[in-house]
Amino acid sequence: MKIVALVRPAGEVPEAAQVLAAAAGMAPAEARMRLAPEPPALLARLAPDAADALVKTLQDAGLAALTIDESETAERVTARTVTFGSAQATFTPRAGAPLTMAWEDVTVILRGASSLRTQSEHTEKTTQVALGAALITGGLKMTKTTEKSVRGASEETSQLIFVFDRDGRGAVLPEVGFDFSCLGPAMQPSRTANMVALARLMRERAPGAFYDERLLRLGRRPLPFVLGGAVQVVSGATSHSRINTAQGLDVLAEAMRLGVARGYLP
Repeated sequence: MKIVALVRPAGEVPEAAQVLAAAAGMAPAEARMRLAPEPPALLARLAPDAADALVKTLQDAGLAALTIDESETAERVTARTVTFGSAQATFTPRAGAPLTMAWEDVTVILRGASSLRTQSEHTEKTTQVALGAALITGGLKMTKTTEKSVRGASEETSQLIFVFDRDGRGAVLPEVGFDFSCLGPAMQPSRTANMVALARLMRERAPGAFYDERLLRLGRRPLPFVLGGAVQVVSGATSHSRINTAQGLDVLAEAMRLGVARGYLP
């Protein structure tokens, strides 16, 4: 399967929605909904031939559309640390072979964030003395039971930096689990400040790379067509749900990488 994505604003949304609705066979309201989010926006998930045909139609209409092939596995390394050389960077994972990129080959640097949202709901029963009921029933019923729903919610956010080269190889630098001592004198007292410093060093070493921070916002939203991000468990009167946008963030980063490679961005 392939995901069809839009990497630049659609411009005249009503006209673009008509093109998308006609080409994808969806209702105009759904087409407008797909085009509404800030790009990169996911429009459809189709078989390869149908996705390619849809993208051609959208491109012919002047839209910056492309496909993301779910079957392709590009080289990605989740780095534990980075070695900053004068001509190249070496991204070393916790396990496995390191990835080396020449600074002149780095084409895309992205900052993003994903979120893990959890919600729970359960029913609590309480028993209280009910004087009114006791008087009415002559003491046969002394208590009453009430029920109430108790809800809880939490959210955890984690930042990442994506670094891609012109061959499509990528390194992911996670906020959690990364060894920031590689920053040397630039190391900061907090992880968030270290992510800022890390991105700044990357940009200084690869000044020709496209840099963008929009995924700090967009990476936290749940996405259509991205499987595995939501789980809900119901047991009796208790329910738990979890939404993790990490996989969606990866898809958005790949859409932006392809957008740069094909000249749609910046």
